[in-house]
Amino acid sequence: MESVVQEAASTSYPSFDTVGATDRLLRKAEAVLCRRTDRILLVLERCTDNQNYLACLRTAEILGVQNVWIVLSPRGMKNEALAAGEDAAGGGDGSAAGYVDKGELSKKRGRIARCSSQWLDIRTFGTTAECIEALRRDEREIWATDLAQSAILLDGTSIALPQRLAVVMGREADGVSQEMLAAAHRRVCLPMYGFNDSFNLSVATAMVLHHLFLCCPEARGDLSPERKRALRVEWYGRLARNDAQRAEFMARVDDPPAPFTDVRRPDEHRTAWVPPKIARKEQEQAVSLQEQRKALREEEAEDQE
Repeated sequence: MESVVQEAASTSYPSFDTVGATDRLLRKAEAVLCRRTDRILLVLERCTDNQNYLACLRTAEILGVQNVWIVLSPRGMKNEALAAGEDAAGGGDGSAAGYVDKGELSKKRGRIARCSSQWLDIRTFGTTAECIEALRRDEREIWATDLAQSAILLDGTSIALPQRLAVVMGREADGVSQEMLAAAHRRVCLPMYGFNDSFNLSVATAMVLHHLFLCCPEARGDLSPERKRALRVEWYGRLARNDAQRAEFMARVDDPPAPFTDVRRPDEHRTAWVPPKIARKEQEQAVSLQEQRKALREEEAEDQE
């Protein structure tokens, strides 16, 4: 990765993303691509909270992990089956829903699709056994996060990572399953120094992945040329805003521009965006506060009279 970044720095292009830069979108894609890894694979086992899913996917993507495998929880499997059944039938009368709001489920799935997952390679499994078998076929060494006292603490940078690692994060309530723990080559744990004995799942995922990269910085940017090209084809197509731009981008797949040396956006593009619903609520609160202050002043004036 260093050679790629040095190459970018030696060109006439700016090192940082700038407004109006030539090939800006493609250079951002190349900057991300040259920092991606296939060496570390994240497994999310039986996660039951959709927001945690979103947070973990976002974390994996922003840290450079390309592959995320998901073992669906029993509830998640039921939701997926119900949603698939509704899609196949062209609708639904809601009689089979039980606890499932299919409209909300559809919106949640849409949010995931629009967020970080569009830049990730994601596989889903109905059972832990299926995931374990796939990990073995992929020749992955399995590291399961576990709170047992026998687990190895991730408190230094001397831990050597295998060439093909799968790190497993478990369910919010009870962690990694016994089945996955039995299949794991190693159990690892984040150090903790307080009365609480566990982290939030998305927080733990971020800390574990960050620590693994500290232990193995060479994992970042380890994609083969063939793998990079395959991702480039996908990403360039998604980045295009119209058919003409898509054709232009795809023509650059085998002749990509030099990457930015830093993926941070220009300061001009960092203006906070507030969703309309929240903006309306803030406006309503401001109006309400003004009315309350006005009423209070009127009451004070009446008292003085």
